[in-house]
Order: sequence, then structure tokens, then C-alpha cells
Amino acid sequence: MKSLIAAISLLLIASSTGNAQFKKGDVEFSFSGSAGSWARDHSENYTSGSSNSNSGTRMYGFFALCPGYYLVNGLSAEPEVNLIAISHDTPIEYLLLGVSYTYLRPNSKIAPFIRLGYGVSNSLQMPGMTVYPDRFCDKLGVSVVNVGAGAKFLLTRSILFRTELNYKTHGWSMWDNSGSESHNSNYHYSFIGLLFGFSIII
Repeated sequence: MKSLIAAISLLLIASSTGNAQFKKGDVEFSFSGSAGSWARDHSENYTSGSSNSNSGTRMYGFFALCPGYYLVNGLSAEPEVNLIAISHDTPIEYLLLGVSYTYLRPNSKIAPFIRLGYGVSNSLQMPGMTVYPDRFCDKLGVSVVNVGAGAKFLLTRSILFRTELNYKTHGWSMWDNSGSESHNSNYHYSFIGLLFGFSIII
């Protein structure tokens, strides 16, 4: 815990002395997170009079880290790692690679941006949604296309608040050879939502 506090303190000190304007060579660390719970209650009643039911609650924690390196003024390459830790379950992971363009007008404290990325996951659910994520495979076999547009609000010259309208589409397919006839199943899930977070530019 002390090492985490020390690392954050160093980033804040570095950001306070910087002169970030989304220029070539700048590095931007964006991060967001959330925590909560998901509850399930399911029951089945049959005409024969029999029934069954089950219920449960899962806690989750979501964390996203997206470091960006500005290749030229305004244009950055952005790898992104998302992790959803779920109680009594294997974590959900996202690995994405994208590009982003940020435009800052002179003397403005609001910088609009757009971004586009592609990656892989083991889930068919966007992190941060209230619906419990559907972990589909043990390997990173789900393809993900990530598109976003939003604005960065300069709280200081190097500390930013971010808001983004984000769209993700997932694709996954599998063969089932367990029955008398093999078949292929294809899944395509799309989600749209608002994301919020902070960035530090050094």
C-alpha cells in the first residue's frame, strides 16, 4: 500500500511541473475503476408441482489502465488493460490496442478526443455495465472493437478529468461436437455507455 501511495505521489509531482499540451513525446496515464455487487435470483416451477430455485450475490471490482504515448501532436498510441475481479470466479480480462486524437484549442481547458481500438477478451460484456459480465472462455478468444468520443477537462496543466461515450462490439464463435451433429455458434454483443476517469500527463 505504501509503495502505491509513493508511486501516485511521484506521478502527481511530475505532473505538476510538466507543460502538457498533448505534444509529441508526452505520456498520458488514464485510469478508472469501480466496485459493486451483482445479485441473481432464479426459480422454476413445473406443472407437476416440482420446483427449483437458486440465488447468489457476487462482489466485483473493475480497474482500467490506458497509458498513451503521443507520436505526433494530438495523436497517441494507447494500449489498454481492463480487469474485472469477481468473487468466487476467475477474473475477466481485456487487452486492447488503439489510437486516439486529442485537439486542444489555444487558451482552452476542454479538449475533445476520439479513439479507435481493437483487442481481445475472455468476456462478452463491457466493464462498468450493471449487468453481470458473461465470461465465455478461458483464453482471450473474444475479439473486441472499441470506439469512443469525448472530452478531457484540464483541472491543471497535467491532471485531466475524462468523460467518454464508448461503444464496444464483441465477437466470439465456437464449435460444439458433443451432440449427434456438430454445429457452430456465433455471438455478437454490442454495448454503448458513458465512461468517466482521470488522466495524468507527464
